[in-house]
Amino acid sequence: MELYGVDIIDISFRGIHALMAAAWLLFDFIVFWLHFKVKDANAPTTERLERARVMHGIDTVVAYIFLLMLPSGIILCYITDTPIFSTEWLSWKHLLYGIIIVDALYLIPISGTALRNLKAIEAGAENVDELNREIKSKMDQAMPAVILIWILVFAASLISVLNLKVPKGQEYIFRKTQAQVEIKKE
Repeated sequence: MELYGVDIIDISFRGIHALMAAAWLLFDFIVFWLHFKVKDANAPTTERLERARVMHGIDTVVAYIFLLMLPSGIILCYITDTPIFSTEWLSWKHLLYGIIIVDALYLIPISGTALRNLKAIEAGAENVDELNREIKSKMDQAMPAVILIWILVFAASLISVLNLKVPKGQEYIFRKTQAQVEIKKE
């Protein structure tokens, strides 16, 4: 389906895929910003609990975005007639996505700690200091993994941008294909 020479389906899936990556990073940054108050034992418990609930909700959205990135990428490969493991840059993106999956699996047990502990504190738990230490410890433990995910998502996005193709002719924008190099030599 074309409109003024632009393949609407192709450009739509490219946009959706790019917006999902941007949303992923934006939402992760919001969670990062919220975590400072959540782990602050001197802040009011109700404020910390509310921020932990917001963090949990945003993390749920991020998880859905994360899960939908792969099928949207596969659909994009199909639409652009690019076999999934046919190019070096796409294989690199799959490797980065795999590392992100392993990193995310590391974060899953950590993710609910603050919300669970703050609910216990609000309910009148007697070991408040221990629960607060666990919140801070788990959030500090998660930070390197979160930063790694940001770097990997940014790297995958950069790989995509540097390997963009003009939708109509499927020619690379930022580099020449081998066929283009050979034509230029002649």
